[in-house]
Amino acid sequence: MSAQHLLFIRHGETIANEQQLAYGVTESPLNEKGIAQAQAVGQCLKSWPTRYHRILSSPLERARHTAELVNLTLNLDIEIDPGLIECDLGDWEGITYQQMHDFGYAMHSIKDDTFEGHGGESPDAVYARVNQTLEQAVARYPNQNIIFVSHGSAIAHGLAALLKTRPKFGYQYLMHNGAITEVALTSTPEILTLNNFEHLPAALRAESGRPDNAQQA
Repeated sequence: MSAQHLLFIRHGETIANEQQLAYGVTESPLNEKGIAQAQAVGQCLKSWPTRYHRILSSPLERARHTAELVNLTLNLDIEIDPGLIECDLGDWEGITYQQMHDFGYAMHSIKDDTFEGHGGESPDAVYARVNQTLEQAVARYPNQNIIFVSHGSAIAHGLAALLKTRPKFGYQYLMHNGAITEVALTSTPEILTLNNFEHLPAALRAESGRPDNAQQA
């Protein structure tokens, strides 16, 4: 294997996404659209040019279910890794997207790596947690390409850590539901595709009630 590849999948749309509620570590199942998105990812990866060897998933149901649906066409081993869980939003778990915007979650998280004004995890904490998870997985399976099924903010922080970019919040790496990002671990990690959702039919691309290019933590 010339270079190890890592592929990141954001879970499919959830009931909370549909209701425009910000859920971090709170459970919310996939809705019908999210199930269809995950199935479309699986069909896409069936003919993906890079061969993958295993899937690591966040323990939250929306990620686990996505991983299971994706795996129907791949038949890989699935491991649950708590390090891939979404950012804990603390007191802001379950508030609306509009309230998140009004409270300045993204703005504060971009400007301040230690921001904990919501009573949850700081960007520093999420960055360190996901980075450790990725490093351990790569070390554990050095000769395998790995799929990670996780969440918008967790993936964004993880990519910032992997690519050594700032801010630690990694807002520039936020992904749509059911989107794919692939990284090759060359001497300098290289993004091969970022937030790729071309495999999704138009009706499955945007979060319900949000514009197609919307990005959220």
